Amino acid sequence: MMRDELFSEIERLEREIKTLSENFTTIKTLAVALAEENVSLEIERDNYKKLLKESSSEKDESFKENTLKSLYDEGFHVCSVKFGEHRHGESCLFCLEFLDRKR
Repeated sequence: MMRDELFSEIERLEREIKTLSENFTTIKTLAVALAEENVSLEIERDNYKKLLKESSSEKDESFKENTLKSLYDEGFHVCSVKFGEHRHGESCLFCLEFLDRKR
């Protein structure tokens, strides 16, 4: 009887080892897939960061240009000669040149 019990136990352990090996292979495959996806997402994140940085710097420039244009339209100098002074309704060639150069 001992021998039969021993062989039964060995067969049971073999089945468990086989099941564990299959589970380990499945987990290993999932880990590789997750690592690849992680690398892909990191690259995508970095690309989005670059795009965001470029986009925000373009928006900053556009905002500055629009702000200077609106200041000029409100009657103030935006040129380096008389910056911030009231234009009193007169055009300023320096301001116009500066605004034209910014476009």
